[in-house]
Order: sequence, then C-alpha cells, then structure tokens
Amino acid sequence: MKVFFPFLLFLFITGTIHGQQVPILDYALDVNGQVRLKVNSGTDKYYILEVRQHPDSAFVFKTSMTPGQAGTTILTEPLKAYPQNHYRVLEYSVNSPADSDGDGSDDITEYYAMPQRGALNAATPVDIHHASLALNTLAAFQTVSTEDNSAPWVEYLNDVEFVKFIILDFDSNAPKIYFINSNNYDLHADFASYLGVNHLAPTVKKGQIIYFPNVLSANGTLGTYAFNFTNNETMPFETVQRTQELLASNMSYLKNNLAYFVTENNETDYQNNLALYQQSRVAVLFETNVYAGINYWGLHQSEGYGFFRLMSPGEVPDSKDIVLYEALPNSLPRVGGIMTSVIQTPLSHVNLRAM
Repeated sequence: MKVFFPFLLFLFITGTIHGQQVPILDYALDVNGQVRLKVNSGTDKYYILEVRQHPDSAFVFKTSMTPGQAGTTILTEPLKAYPQNHYRVLEYSVNSPADSDGDGSDDITEYYAMPQRGALNAATPVDIHHASLALNTLAAFQTVSTEDNSAPWVEYLNDVEFVKFIILDFDSNAPKIYFINSNNYDLHADFASYLGVNHLAPTVKKGQIIYFPNVLSANGTLGTYAFNFTNNETMPFETVQRTQELLASNMSYLKNNLAYFVTENNETDYQNNLALYQQSRVAVLFETNVYAGINYWGLHQSEGYGFFRLMSPGEVPDSKDIVLYEALPNSLPRVGGIMTSVIQTPLSHVNLRAM
C-alpha cells in the first residue's frame, strides 16, 4: 500500500497536467477563414486547442482556451485555419485546472483575469500602467496602444495606432509576452529596465503591432493588425512565424486579421524566403501596398475659399490660402484648406489641424 498510493497520486497529477484528448466531431471554416471545431463538452470542463505547423511535427503551440458548454462546444483560434490534422483538443476539469503556460497559476484563474493575466502566457502580471498580458478585446488593445507618434526615425509609425510588445525567453517552452502600455513607455528599453531584463539579450524579441483601419486584412474586411520588429530588423522566417503564433494566441479577439509588416528594406529577405511564407499561414502586409491605389482621400470635407497655392519649403501661408504641400511642415498656421501628396490618416496632425 505504501508503494501503490504514491503511484496513484502520480497518475492523477500527470493526468491533470496533460489533460485528456477529445475527438473533433466536426471541422468547418467561418466567413473569416477561421476554424470551427465541434467537440462534446460539459460546463464543468474547459478546452485547450493545440496546433502543429506540419502534419508530422509535434503540437507546439497552444492557441486558444474555451470554457465548455452543455452538450457541445465550438472552438476557434485567432489566425487562419489549418487543415484538421493540424489540431488537437485537450479537455480539463474546471475544478482541478491545469497550468498550461507553466507560470505557477492555473488556467481558470488566469482566463478570468484577462487582460492582466493570460492562461497561455507565462509572463508575471504587472499593473496596467505598465503592460497587459492578454488582449482579449478591442478595448484591451486600445488601453495600451498609443496614437502619440513622436518617432521621426520610424516613419511608418507616424499617424497610426500601435502597441509595443516584448517577448522574453522567446525560444523556451514558457515564453513571456508583454503588451507594453505604449502611452507610458516611449522605448522598449525603458520597459525592459522596469522588468530588470536586458532588452538586447538574444532570448528577447521586441517590436510593435500597428493597426491600419483602412487596409484589407486576410479575412477580406477592412482593418489589419500588422507586427514587425524594432529598428526595422530583418528576422529569420522561423522567428516571424513563432512571433505571429505567440502574439495571436494572446490576442483572442482577432479575426484572421494579423499580418507580418514587410517594410521596404525587408522585401528582399521576404522574396528570398518566399516559399516558406507561401507554405505557412503567415499573412504579410507590404509597406509599399498600405496606401497603394489611393489617388484621393478626403479626410475633412467642408466648404472654404481662398487662393490655391503650391507651397515651397520655408513659405508661410495665411488664412486666405488653400495650400498644397508635397511634404508637410512641422507647424502650420490657420489656412483656408490643406492638400498634401503624402497620404494622411484621420488622426494625423494635418487632419486634426484642419478640423
């Protein structure tokens, strides 16, 4: 009996940690291209969806958690659907939940404490003033995102909404993802200093997620979230792919509208790895295509009168001028109207000034 009891206890703990695989009753896609997997379920259970990137590889990523419903439950995930043989569903008890991310806190506690915790994120919780661990709603994204763009050295961040992210222990089994409160931290280095980590360590990846409201996403609707890496760094395909999976698994409100932002200086690397991208579910958005095909965009339409003037650098207009700029000045007095050859956004300085 003294030998048998610990063995039973070991089996119980192991079963709790690993969960029980349940069969997928039905596989379908929704209008966004996301998977819909039906499983038998109960309200005393919850379900973790695991994904593998190749039918012969291991199930590496946990991409969603779903509380069980009476009868059956539909499971989905934030990214484009894989074929059915890329998925595995694990069932756990609500009353004895697992710790799927290995951070010492159980899944149920973390699931219902989002966005300050995340059941699929091993990061240590911090106050919302500093960062979130899971973006489960649009409001959660907007809480930590910024539209205060004052980084002239990164032109594509001007006049857009974005949130910085940092991932610690990137290649480990327990990566730690922080969606930095970008209203309070101008630099990734500042947030890393708060955490007490070296932001230049090889185990750290950092970048930003930009929201483009007027760009078609992979699901065919307007509104694309696009991530890339700090200082416009070129990363190996495997790093891009893993980053997308880690971000998306903690942005559960996404609807297959997350892409990798390929800037001009990264296009050559993308072309060199084209086959890998095409065989994956990594959607891409090219910087050169963000505003492609737009000949005119009226941001603030109203009636005004004045002299239409092509402005040269250094010229100062007055209130009777309707000005045309090729490149906008840093400051602009009151004028009769503004046109620019450089695409602006609804929250850009020139449009706010126009209003």
